[in-house]
Amino acid sequence: MPESSSTSGLGVVRGRLLTRAALALLVASTALLAWWFVTNPPPLPSAEGHVTASTTAGRPVYVGVWTTPADFARTLDLAGVHLRADATVDVTLEPLLCRGGSIGVTTDPAPFCRELVDPAGATLRAGDSLIIKAEASEPGAVYVDLPTVAFREGPRWGHSRAGTKAVIAVVKP
Repeated sequence: MPESSSTSGLGVVRGRLLTRAALALLVASTALLAWWFVTNPPPLPSAEGHVTASTTAGRPVYVGVWTTPADFARTLDLAGVHLRADATVDVTLEPLLCRGGSIGVTTDPAPFCRELVDPAGATLRAGDSLIIKAEASEPGAVYVDLPTVAFREGPRWGHSRAGTKAVIAVVKP
């Protein structure tokens, strides 16, 4: 008696639904990885401690909070710099970008900076630094936290705390 074989055995047939689900999972995973890559650039350097400055009431002081080293290999297109401070007096704080120079503490930044500009919309490169212009009309103390820098670096964008804190004493003239 001849044996007959059936072609309808137990086989696994891939359906369109399974293929589409796998493709959708691959696309979603790739999109998630790309989104994470774009929105998580490497952090900017920060330091422990603080810069100490003093000035008289009514006279602005310029305090350097972050200087990029000469070998800084990143180019950052800045969207802005956010400053958060606690103060015992009303104080005006303004972040500035010092091009081609650096400042510790001074009342006149001109000799130390080739150019002083608003960081929003500027490009930060090696040799540039972030400074804070602080001015209060009466004596008191100002405690400035690490600046938060919003930036774009190539296809990547984000924000990061950078530099160091500052403590500013405002004394009577």
